[in-house]
Amino acid sequence: MISKKIIFFFFLISYLKSSAQVGVNTTTPSAQLDIVSSNQATPSNTDGILIPRINAFPVTNPTASQQSMMVYLTTTSGSNQPGFYYWDNTSTSWKGIGSTGWALTGNSGTSTLTNFIGTTDNRDLVFKRNSARSGYIGDATYDASFKYNNGNTSFGANSLLNPTISVAAQTGVRNVAIGSNVMPSLTSGNTNVGVGDFALFSNTSGVANTALGSGTLYSNSTGTNNVAIGRNSLTSANSNFNTAVGFAALRTTSSGQSNTAIGFNAGYTNSTGNGNIFIGNQAGYNETTSNKLYIDNTTADANNTLIYGDLGTTPKVFRTNSQLQIGNPAVSGYALPTTRGTNGQILQTDGAGATTWVDINSFSLVRTNLSFNQALNTSGWQKINFDTTVFDTKGEFNTTANRFIATKAGYYEINAGFHTDNQSNTQYYSIGVYKNGALYQMSAANHSNIGVVNRSINCLVSLNIGDYIEIFAENYQSSVYIDSYTGKSYFEIKQLK
Repeated sequence: MISKKIIFFFFLISYLKSSAQVGVNTTTPSAQLDIVSSNQATPSNTDGILIPRINAFPVTNPTASQQSMMVYLTTTSGSNQPGFYYWDNTSTSWKGIGSTGWALTGNSGTSTLTNFIGTTDNRDLVFKRNSARSGYIGDATYDASFKYNNGNTSFGANSLLNPTISVAAQTGVRNVAIGSNVMPSLTSGNTNVGVGDFALFSNTSGVANTALGSGTLYSNSTGTNNVAIGRNSLTSANSNFNTAVGFAALRTTSSGQSNTAIGFNAGYTNSTGNGNIFIGNQAGYNETTSNKLYIDNTTADANNTLIYGDLGTTPKVFRTNSQLQIGNPAVSGYALPTTRGTNGQILQTDGAGATTWVDINSFSLVRTNLSFNQALNTSGWQKINFDTTVFDTKGEFNTTANRFIATKAGYYEINAGFHTDNQSNTQYYSIGVYKNGALYQMSAANHSNIGVVNRSINCLVSLNIGDYIEIFAENYQSSVYIDSYTGKSYFEIKQLK
């Protein structure tokens, strides 16, 4: 029996040496080794090849002689999952086959230290969707003067498709495109940032633009140094040095340059203007010219916006269309008038936070008379009813109450006098100045002989706003009348300071 086995073994070796192909379950092998299943349609559970199985990779690495040697790892070994591996002598490592790569349904047991998607050499990385480039990571190498070899980064379908890169000229480099249809036409443009679908959609050679938001700087192809933040801001522009922050800020700007708009719809309709500043919700919405300043939260025009300026005039204009306060008038500040006053007036404070326009010589000047003879009773002090104004520069004399009421604090000169009809007695007659209903100063004497009684008074008085002055006569004689003749009985007030 042993001799028969030996004879068969030598026969097999002789056959292998004489034949270039070996077949298992077939007499007509189609390759150097052709293994045929027991039944191709209904194979058995033993049809197949068992590759050598190992629980761990050999401690001693194989050599070049074992290049492509295959094994099956049965258990997890380090970061290597169970599966088929072959020896790659070039990298002196075991390489996984099939399921050891990134699977379509996800991977488990990965390590952030060793596992990654990308390249291990200095080559750019490209991602595609439906065969169209949808992601790109370019060479980030740069020199001491920050000249980049590439520096482009994109993520999103149809974005930053084919920039024309020149390291020497630094064109087509250092761009960032995130979102769908961002900078798809860019050629020589550099240092642009676009985030949001259709941001910088038309850009070809524009430089140093920043567009954050859907449709921002959509029409810009060659413009430079623009900043657009917010959907559809600067969406129509192809110009330079504009800054728009807010939904549709500078929405219709096309060729205008050096504009700044911050706020929803700020500067919305300004298409060709330059050097404008719009701050606030819809500020300067309808402004179409150049070098204007608007600060407001409405579409108010130049005559109604909170703050307006014209930067194109000499001198420049800055104004508010509301009340300007310096400090808090309720504490220690003051508020300025909202109207211009009249020619020759000056600004005057009341010392309590309010200011008004007053004439330079806007002091009180008043002269009054009696419209009829006034009969005096015998009770003593009684008011003389001056009821006819000759002049009253500030409208401060009340002809109903027969008194002067001060509208401004200051120092006043009072001058008054009266004449009576003829009297033949030696009675005591007086004239007095009353301030706020109390006797302030008087002039008195006894009458003598026959004739009219004449009394006059002149004095200085300090008045606050609302203080009032009246003229009184003192009489104890019956049948006495004050003469209403304008040159005899009078009441005058003159403000001095």
